Amino acid sequence: MKLFRRRRSDVIAEERLKFILVQDRSLLTPAEFERMKEDIIRVISNYFEINKSGIELNIQRENRKTILEATVPVISVKRSST
Repeated sequence: MKLFRRRRSDVIAEERLKFILVQDRSLLTPAEFERMKEDIIRVISNYFEINKSGIELNIQRENRKTILEATVPVISVKRSST
């Protein structure tokens, strides 16, 4: 028996909070952040079939550097027919 079972609403709230924190750290407006995410998805989709709902973006600042980390679930590689 699990004493601390996570409900679906807990998971959703956690994901929303992570998204807000990423936007806050990035110096991008929410609209700019969404455009950036869409651009990343578009480019990666040229080469891979991906699970778009599982994509996570994380922006961190360390010293004077900003690090963008993207986790993109890849389903398969798209093979070109050339």
